Amino acid sequence: MAVLPKEYASKSGLLYHVFGVPLFVFGMLLLFSPTTFDRFSIPYSRYSFHVTMVLCIVLVVVVVSRSVLLLLNRSRREMDWGRSLLFCLAEIVFSTGFVALYLWLMSGKAEAYFWFFGLSMVFLAVLMAIPYVIIGLCFLLLAKDRQLSEKDRALTKEKIRFVDERDNLKLVVAADAVLYIQADENYLKICHLERDEVRFCTIRSSMKRVEALCERNGLVRCHRSYFVNKVHVQALQKDKDYTYAMLDVPSASHVPVSKNYYEQIAKVL
Repeated sequence: MAVLPKEYASKSGLLYHVFGVPLFVFGMLLLFSPTTFDRFSIPYSRYSFHVTMVLCIVLVVVVVSRSVLLLLNRSRREMDWGRSLLFCLAEIVFSTGFVALYLWLMSGKAEAYFWFFGLSMVFLAVLMAIPYVIIGLCFLLLAKDRQLSEKDRALTKEKIRFVDERDNLKLVVAADAVLYIQADENYLKICHLERDEVRFCTIRSSMKRVEALCERNGLVRCHRSYFVNKVHVQALQKDKDYTYAMLDVPSASHVPVSKNYYEQIAKVL
C-alpha cells in the first residue's frame, strides 16, 4: 500500500491537522450556514456561537487523536494510507458524536439523538474530508519534490574520468571524492577518498590537460602545481611564509595556496 512521508505522523503533521481541519470546518460553516438551527428550537441568532462550539469540539478531537498518533509513531515510521484513513474516520466519528450531543442538548432534545448524529455526520464527513485530502496531498508533493531533488543531486555527482597522455583510462572517481590534484614534473598525483580512506593515484599527464575537467567538477586552481576541491576546503591558514587550504579530511595534507590564487580560493569559502 502506498505510504505517506514520515513527516505526516510527526509534529509538523500534527500542527497541519490541528490548525487546518477545524479552521476549514469553521470557515465553511460560517460562509454557507448549512444547518438551520431554528428548526431544532435552537436560537439561530446565536449561530456564530454554535459554530464556535463546533470548532472547539473538532479542535479537541483532532488534538487528542493526532497526539495519540504521535505517541504511537515515536519510531518515525512511514504511515500508509490505510492507517491514515482509519485515524481520519475516527476523528470524523468522534467529532460527529460530540457535535450531535451538543445540538441535541441545545435543542432541548427536540429530536432523537441519532437524528442529530446522522445530520452532523453528513456535514462533518464532507467538511473534514476536504482538508484531510489537501493535507495528505501536500505531504505527498513535498516528499516527491524531495525525491526529485535528491535524484538531481545524485545525477550531478558525476564521475570524473582521468586519462593519461595517451588517453588511456586510469581512474574513475566521484567528483566530490577528489580532494586535490598535485603536479609532479610530468605526472599528476590525484588524492581522493575511497571508503573514507585517503588514496593516491599517479598518472602521466599535465595540469593543462585536466584544467577544463577540473573546472567542470568543482576543482579550482590554488597553486601552479595544485587543484583543490572547493567542497572539502574548510578554511585558509596563513603562517609567516605560506598559506594553506585546510581540508575537512584530517588525514589529508594541507594544500598550499599561492598569492596569485588566494583571492580565487577565498571567494569560494
